[in-house]
Amino acid sequence: MTKARDLANGGFGLVLVKPSSVVGGTDNGKGTVTFSGASSVSLNDVFNTNYDNYFLTGNFDASASSPEIRFRFRVSGSDNSSAQYRYQVIEAGGTTTAAGRTTGATWWYIARGSNTVRNFWNLQINSPFISTIRTTGFSNINQQSDGTIYVDSVTSAIDVTTSYTGFTIFPETGTFSGTISVYGYNK
Repeated sequence: MTKARDLANGGFGLVLVKPSSVVGGTDNGKGTVTFSGASSVSLNDVFNTNYDNYFLTGNFDASASSPEIRFRFRVSGSDNSSAQYRYQVIEAGGTTTAAGRTTGATWWYIARGSNTVRNFWNLQINSPFISTIRTTGFSNINQQSDGTIYVDSVTSAIDVTTSYTGFTIFPETGTFSGTISVYGYNK
């Protein structure tokens, strides 16, 4: 049953959030950002009081073989590159499963790419604008050229209470091309 207040404000599901500015890519005018041959892509002013939680989705082609795709929060046009990020990852591919933990990093790991096929990732971020220590969970599924499915499951946190308004994604090495969209969950 639909609540009358949801009908009145159109508050269903996810809302595409338009960044105030983009560095290293281009906004299509609605909020989907494309980038090509970029060493990094930054979206400014996508986190605010309108939403508490966000869903980021994207795809990319990497120029290097198997680079990590990394994430940093930013505020006022500057990245937080201090050693305050931590994450736990479980990776599975073919018949191999591995796990690892990183603390004191200057970024979050969000995906491992391939330069032979398109790579996809989905990221859930909880309360980036609220001044609390943040946690997030996300998963990434890659289809590699050999037909093997690769799955990464990652849970992350950042040990700081800054109110963040944006983020940067970047490959470990080389450049990348693709798209990214940010959606806010209606309250």
